[in-house]
Amino acid sequence: MLGSIGRYSLAVEQPWWLIAIPLILPPLVLLSMKSLAGLGRVRQTLAILFRSAVVILLILSLAELQTVRRNDRLTTLFVLDRSDSIPKDWKDAQLDFVNQAIKAQKRSDDMAGVVVFGKEPKVENPPSVQPPGMLAVENTIDGSHTDLAAALKLALASFPEDTARRIVVLSDGNENRGNALEQALVAKGLNVQIDVLPIEYRYDREVLVEKIAMPPDVKQGETVNINVVLRASEPTKGLLQIFQKTKNYRQSVTGDKPVPVELHRGINVFSLKQTIKEPDFYTFTAEFIPDKDSGDQRAVNNRADGFVNARGVAKVLLIEGTRGEHEELVKALQSREIAVDVLVAPKVDANGIVGGDQLPNDLAQLQPYDAIILGDVPKDSFTEQQIEMFEKNTHDFGSGLVMLGGPHAFGAGGWQNTPVEKALPVDMQIKAMKVMGKSALVMIMHASEIPEGNFWQKKVAQEALKTLSSYDYAGMLHWEGQEAWLFTLRPIGDSRGAMLRAIDRMTPGDMPDFDPSLQMALNGLKQKTDAMTKHIIVISDGDPTPPTPNIIRQLVAAKVTVTCVLVAAHGGDVIGRSAMQNLATKTKGRFYDVQNPKALPRIYQKEARLISRPLIFERPQPWMPVLENYSEPILGVPKELPGITGLVLTQVKENELVEVPIVSPLPTGQRNPVLAHWTYGLGRAVAFTSDAGRRWAKSWPDWDSYAAFWSQVIRWSLRPTDTRNLTMVLRHEEGRIKVVVDALDKDDQFLNFLQFRGSVVDPDLKTESVELVQTAPGHYEGVVENAEARGNYFVNLGALDNVGQLVGVLSAGVSVPYSDEYRELKSNPATLETLADLTGGKKFAWKTRRDGTGVDLARTLDEVDVFRRDPDLIPPRSFQDLWPSLLWLAAVLFLGDVAVRRVAPDSERLKKILRNHWEKLRGREVAPPVEYMEKLKGRKAEVEEQIERSRAATRFEAPPLPTPTTPIDEPLLTGQAPTAASPSSAERPGGPSMAPEKKEPEPESYTNRLLKAKKRVWEEREKDKDKGKP
Repeated sequence: MLGSIGRYSLAVEQPWWLIAIPLILPPLVLLSMKSLAGLGRVRQTLAILFRSAVVILLILSLAELQTVRRNDRLTTLFVLDRSDSIPKDWKDAQLDFVNQAIKAQKRSDDMAGVVVFGKEPKVENPPSVQPPGMLAVENTIDGSHTDLAAALKLALASFPEDTARRIVVLSDGNENRGNALEQALVAKGLNVQIDVLPIEYRYDREVLVEKIAMPPDVKQGETVNINVVLRASEPTKGLLQIFQKTKNYRQSVTGDKPVPVELHRGINVFSLKQTIKEPDFYTFTAEFIPDKDSGDQRAVNNRADGFVNARGVAKVLLIEGTRGEHEELVKALQSREIAVDVLVAPKVDANGIVGGDQLPNDLAQLQPYDAIILGDVPKDSFTEQQIEMFEKNTHDFGSGLVMLGGPHAFGAGGWQNTPVEKALPVDMQIKAMKVMGKSALVMIMHASEIPEGNFWQKKVAQEALKTLSSYDYAGMLHWEGQEAWLFTLRPIGDSRGAMLRAIDRMTPGDMPDFDPSLQMALNGLKQKTDAMTKHIIVISDGDPTPPTPNIIRQLVAAKVTVTCVLVAAHGGDVIGRSAMQNLATKTKGRFYDVQNPKALPRIYQKEARLISRPLIFERPQPWMPVLENYSEPILGVPKELPGITGLVLTQVKENELVEVPIVSPLPTGQRNPVLAHWTYGLGRAVAFTSDAGRRWAKSWPDWDSYAAFWSQVIRWSLRPTDTRNLTMVLRHEEGRIKVVVDALDKDDQFLNFLQFRGSVVDPDLKTESVELVQTAPGHYEGVVENAEARGNYFVNLGALDNVGQLVGVLSAGVSVPYSDEYRELKSNPATLETLADLTGGKKFAWKTRRDGTGVDLARTLDEVDVFRRDPDLIPPRSFQDLWPSLLWLAAVLFLGDVAVRRVAPDSERLKKILRNHWEKLRGREVAPPVEYMEKLKGRKAEVEEQIERSRAATRFEAPPLPTPTTPIDEPLLTGQAPTAASPSSAERPGGPSMAPEKKEPEPESYTNRLLKAKKRVWEEREKDKDKGKP
């Protein structure tokens, strides 16, 4: 700091540059005095001053001279803990405290704001002067966790510039996410104080079901021990109930009635035995029911789940589109000791997915199965989460995945660009040369008057576009003051991404008439002569003018089908509904009357799928597929295979792991895969592009090797079950999952130096890799961080030996019954005190009413001043760099230095000018200045006049007679022309006079006279200067 005036001061960032001033300046002055000695004292002094100033300014610029402004304003941010651990009355007290504290602030220019937090922080009120009062928290807060660190981080980022900063935390101090101490260190570095007002409570009679402990894997018929661990803060009584659940049933393990239990303070363990009769994935749920007078306040922590995976014979899940469609396949597999569960996929209609069986919704429900078979089912029968779940079940958990062909399978079923396609050994978007014709689709977008109408318009269009193959045509019409192409009808090819981005930017308008858009779509479709199917999808509320009979006749003649989707029709708009239904019926399209907009994406997927018929190759006469080579799944199968009458066209993935033992010679000249398989992650996947015997392979069920063929293929895909004495145990502790594996060989010797490759899938189906390290002979451990969310976590590991050979696959799950938010039974003020001590803040305490009934807000505010000015509160300073201004000034002074050395000023004239200005300022009259040139011209005129007068007064005498030696015609030296002698003088009596002549002075030349005149002008000018005349 160089000095200060009020709130302003000067400072330098690089002070060592200032040393250059005493080192450079003296030598510079001495050298300048010698080199500038000829300028005169005044100009020399000025030049040295300019030069020294330039050097000083340059050094100050290098030292980064700054102005510093101190600001006395203060901003206080209140950070309110709104997690579920905070009792409701304390949450109300938080709001009252904030409102009253803001009203009590003493300076009108101070600012205040509010940040609320639970699992995530949000700004409730940004910092402002006198913010509005808070009646309630408007932000939606997930109270299942407490992330105080994230709240402090958001508060630090929310402060305005140029004010002092203080954070006031109102919390119980029980954080279960992040690290608040790390953020406190950041706050300290930023000179931000953290005051704390701990919310203190204690649950004295709380009961928690900590966990259910049981072995994760058992064999069919084995009896397992079920241990329920409970923790009680005080002795209490209640009922304990345990349920055993599979996907098909739920039954009580403790009998018809819950078991009465009496808990002592601390940890209580209750055990029972249960025999696992059938192979399945079992979920056991323990629930504690407290007595009415027990005082237990939180029911969310009174239950916990545990898993047991009971393995028996191989078991697969078959999902088919129509019940009984794969009956022959099921019987064949069961005859070879492969258990099969069959589920029927739901259908899609105007109101979304309807009918069918309840399909698995999480990975836990898939764990009993060693393989999943998708038998001719379309993609739109599943949710995005279920599709992603199938892929992860294979890649991360080693389960098999088999897709059987049919009109609704592979690309014809809309499975392209999905995680399932990623898992299969074939691609569903194939080259155009392999396709027997193409499809063309035009989508007409009419902004329907439904909630989030534009969102659903974009959603359905994008889903439909994703379903089409790259060789298909796609175009889109919308209304923007008139009918217009969002993108013209063209092959999708590499333009899919650009089309999706265009749809995302689309804002469709309210189209008044159907005819113009239908006509534009028809004209575009007519030009695509190579398209086998031509289709239009219209989504509308029925409001536009109905299509005319003429446009309908043109569509029918051009064999263009139109599907109409009626969404949110206007009340009793029978005409609009009838018009759209009529258009769909006459063009052989489909009509949907949608009541739920969420069904729209699946309808569009279905429509796009229905026009993908070129992906299907069929013919009435069967042809023989070719078994080109034997691979592991079909070893021993006869070389001659039964005929097929159809298949879905696919393309083999360009991967060395893919094997294609069976191909089809048709379509002519092409090698289309019929059976392809590969290893995908920890699992195996199979694609069979024909069906299993009801439509295209009718003769296959009568084939003698039918059961052998399918049992070998399915058994090859099954999840590996030989773990070679590998056991895995999962323990959930403090928001983390500890993974422990013990490995023995068949001789019960330790297996060392194994490498584990695996992952954990959380309740949101997000995958995270798991790394294990060997900590003892045959003992491996790893940790999964951030496992605090409620739900099921599944860990799957593949064990590899030192040569990369797969030793075994391990799968297990652990349930997090509730967040750690509900485990803490009292507040933690010590954490908050540490925050205050670390940042120089203060710890305050709530004052209670004298009768002990609640918080005394007035007394609390008397001791809590959140807008105080502590000596330790460093006021903020704003810095302004001066080096740009210094460099500019140095450039100006440098020019002044040059001017002083190069320009010699007329000091007398400057004095005269200054004197005239001074006289004017004093109000005196000043004679107008005479310009130098005008004066010189006047003087010149005077001199010329004097010369003329001198010439007029000069006597002109006759020149003397020439001597005899002088030629009569020789010019005189006077410069006059020669003249004849005067007769009178020649003939004058007596001859020439003999008296001596008087010598006349010789006249001056014109040049000499002019030089003398100029000299007199300069002399008079000097005299005028001495006299001070203007």
